[in-house]
This record gives sequence, structure tokens and C-alpha cells, in this order.
Amino acid sequence: MESQKFRVIIVGIIFDPKKRKVLVGKGKHDPGYSFLEIDLKPDEDLDKELKRVTKEKTGYIIHNLGAVYAENNLSDKEIMKIYFLCEATEGKENKGPTVEDMIWVKPSEAEKKLKTKFPTRLREYLIGLE
Repeated sequence: MESQKFRVIIVGIIFDPKKRKVLVGKGKHDPGYSFLEIDLKPDEDLDKELKRVTKEKTGYIIHNLGAVYAENNLSDKEIMKIYFLCEATEGKENKGPTVEDMIWVKPSEAEKKLKTKFPTRLREYLIGLE
């Protein structure tokens, strides 16, 4: 029996508890803003990879507070997205070489800035951060 292969995408919701805002960014070749997304490979450690890519793309050192939402679309796109809340604990904003722009937004404004509609539970969670 052949095993089904699918992509696992780690989504980092970078949160500043002092400002009560989340960080969204736009890559140089991306059409719009998004949360930090990482395509996780089978041999990679989730937490280490999330911290490494966040530092590389944003300049921030984060503390991973854990998974807050998971979304799977295996029947259509064979993708599983796992959202993690990450607190920006240290560092200074420094756009990585593939990042065009980064801005801090209120969690309640993230949907509008990302031009998407979040699942209800994720939207409610984000609004609760304010």
C-alpha cells in the first residue's frame, strides 16, 4: 500500500504582547501579506525550524507558545497547516533578503490586511489576543 504524501505548512503568528499586535509580511515575489509560513520537511524539527526562519526573515527571536489552530485540506490540495502563536521576545526588526515589507497590525485587522477569510475559530482566537 502506497503511503499518501502531503505538505505540512507551519504558520507562525508573531505576537507582541506589549503592543497587542501581530506581525504580517510580504515577500518580494508574493502578491500580498501573510503570516510567516514554512514548508516543513520530514527530517526537520518543527520548533527549531520555526525559530530559525523567523529570525532569518524578521530579525526577531521568538518563544513558541504552541499550536493554536490546525487546518487540513488533504482531499483537495494535500496540505496541512498548523498555526503557532509565537511571542517576539528579543531582537530588532530586520527584513530578510526575500522580505519586501513587514507591519504590525491589530489581530482584528489581520483578515483585512491578508485579504482572506479566517476560519471562525482562528478569527475568534486572534481577536481574543487584543
